[in-house]
Amino acid sequence: MKIKVKIGKDRREKRGLKRINLAVPNSLLKSRLAVKIIRKGIESKAEEGKTPVISPDYVNHKLLKQLYGCLKTVIKNNGHFNLVEVNASDGTSIVIRI
Repeated sequence: MKIKVKIGKDRREKRGLKRINLAVPNSLLKSRLAVKIIRKGIESKAEEGKTPVISPDYVNHKLLKQLYGCLKTVIKNNGHFNLVEVNASDGTSIVIRI
């Protein structure tokens, strides 16, 4: 997964940066750390009074490994794709590509 941030002119002058590129391995999606982060996110939504879509107990390492296998199959059949693409009014753009 690649995360690319292109900074707009207003912010570029303040920070001195033009762009930020991050490479995150897709295999990180099936790690035990990802399980903990997802569970914590579901539990925090429940604490805020919002109804979570799934139970935190449903998310486990086996499920994430299956989802990662499905993701690999989609990439193999269709190629890489943009998961998120955001453009701000000041010229800043963020693209998350899988």
